[in-house]
Amino acid sequence: MLAGVTAFAFAQGAAAQANVLWTNSAGSNAITAVDKTTGALLKQFNPGKGNGRGVVTVGNIVYYTVADNGNVYKLDATTGADLGIAFTIAGSSGLSNMAFDGTNFWISDYSGTKNAYYVSPTGALLKTISLSLCSSYCDGLEYFNGKLISNRGDTLQPANYDVYDLNGNVLQANFIQTTHAGRGIAFDGTNFFIADATNVYVYSGTTGALIRQMTPGGTGKNYEDLSLDYSVVIPPIPVTPVNVNIPTLSEWSMIALLVMLAIAGAIGLRRQRR
Repeated sequence: MLAGVTAFAFAQGAAAQANVLWTNSAGSNAITAVDKTTGALLKQFNPGKGNGRGVVTVGNIVYYTVADNGNVYKLDATTGADLGIAFTIAGSSGLSNMAFDGTNFWISDYSGTKNAYYVSPTGALLKTISLSLCSSYCDGLEYFNGKLISNRGDTLQPANYDVYDLNGNVLQANFIQTTHAGRGIAFDGTNFFIADATNVYVYSGTTGALIRQMTPGGTGKNYEDLSLDYSVVIPPIPVTPVNVNIPTLSEWSMIALLVMLAIAGAIGLRRQRR
């Protein structure tokens, strides 16, 4: 037996499917899930909240943004059911790409600034950084390996993607240089996926070199953001410890003595009655 027992409540580990690439499209706000290798359409939802921008999938929840307001919306990744507003970033009139670091979100601004916001799942603003090489309205932000990568602005062609630390300092400029328009970006743990309006291009996560191109299925395509959360695990949540006090050896001896005296007393009482 142990002198103390601590109880833990474990949140269910949320791991997005590594073979599923999520997209959000400008204009139509069409959100699709496609096979990341073949581009085959797996499902499509049309929430119709506005001019679609960011998307990120955590477990069975799809979080997404639009260019027209500072809300982050959510929907059920299985049914497409509208789950309402997750939270709002005050002061922003539009939000762009989203990323997830396993605990909190990174969200780029779409109000004409170079800002990227670090936000908790409850909507608490933890940090605001400026992406110095962004011209404004940047729509290609992703978190990877403790760093950020972002393009330099919407509709730029060719597109340059720069690597930043988590305070907005440039670590490597022009890590990826495309020959096509470059918008949303996702990381699968090995490679980057970059979208133009209708296609997705895969680039090496080591060298930044182009590997291949694919044309995913779906309608209303005008890709803005991509999401491929290859490994999302929610850590255990500690609960108030429950301590169980166990008697010491001397306390056990006292208990045994009291039990023996009680038994002897009962036997003596019985004999006296006889």
